Amino acid sequence: MSIRRRPGLHPLMIHPSLKIIPLLPILFSSLLSACQPVPAATPTPTETATLLFTSTATVVPSLTPTVTSTPEPAWYQPLDPSLGLLKYSYARVIPPKARIYVSLQDAIQKTGNFGYPPNYPAYVAYSATETRGGQTYYHVQDGWMAGTDLQLLTPSTFTGIQLTRPVSFRFGWVLAETQSVTAAGTPVQSYHRYQVIHEVPAVTSLPGSIAIGTDEWLPADKVALVDPRLPPLAGPNTCRFIYTDLNTQTLSVYDRCKLVFATLISSGKNSWTFEGRFTILYKVPYNSILPPQYSTSDYYIEEVPYFMTYDVNFGFHGAYWHDDFGAPASHGCINLSPADASWLYTWAQLGDIVLISAEK
Repeated sequence: MSIRRRPGLHPLMIHPSLKIIPLLPILFSSLLSACQPVPAATPTPTETATLLFTSTATVVPSLTPTVTSTPEPAWYQPLDPSLGLLKYSYARVIPPKARIYVSLQDAIQKTGNFGYPPNYPAYVAYSATETRGGQTYYHVQDGWMAGTDLQLLTPSTFTGIQLTRPVSFRFGWVLAETQSVTAAGTPVQSYHRYQVIHEVPAVTSLPGSIAIGTDEWLPADKVALVDPRLPPLAGPNTCRFIYTDLNTQTLSVYDRCKLVFATLISSGKNSWTFEGRFTILYKVPYNSILPPQYSTSDYYIEEVPYFMTYDVNFGFHGAYWHDDFGAPASHGCINLSPADASWLYTWAQLGDIVLISAEK
């Protein structure tokens, strides 16, 4: 399918070299260009009573038999949190001209052997720390940085869900702290961000709301829902694919024409993620990214996890620098939480179909 590029938008390209301002130059690694930014408890068996009959014993039936409701069968399970463990730790560079020293000794003595990150804002990956004289130093991709120049990051722990059986209802996540209400407006209970919910049939309607229980409603703009049915864009002969809905900011994975995984994503701001039909072209577990020379945006991000391109210049990858899943946040690529990116990277094969749509 031919994809129309929008004027003024930039794809990402392989960046041949990095410009550093050093007295002793620092060689940065080659960069592939890309875009930023319970189970139910088992009941305890009771001891069986022995009934002793006498000649005058009378068995009286219960007038009000107890009815035990059948719980809903489990339909999903969250991902293993260990999928979110990454090879590196990360930090945001605070000052635009933060120094990257060639060696730890240079950093301690503040010598002239330093350079700068090639762009700002910048995010760095560190693999070791040293504390000297009360100051902590971090070993990043191209040298050592003072801890005072860095804000340490904690990547998002959000994960999507794996479907354990087919479902016919829409489901999804709460996007912000909110309260459910009855149709009359009476508060029912509170819901937290990223809480999993699903739609239920309603005998009435409440405009602008989603029914999630018997006379229980959530604001439609506070949830992101996935439709489990095969999207029309797939066509009759496509049964294994990744589907991204730009309107709901959700991603769904289908295998053998069945929905097997779903999650929240962050696509490009300002419609920077293009619609269309693509395929997985390239996979690399960790990759540093920055924009092409003609880009109107500046950024530098080290060791982005689980990078997969689907259109040469755009792809899926983990995002350790934000927790805004469910809303656009990138320069065109499709951001996932580290755990989700790990799952998708393992599942996907080169040549797998990618469908991206903004149709409502």
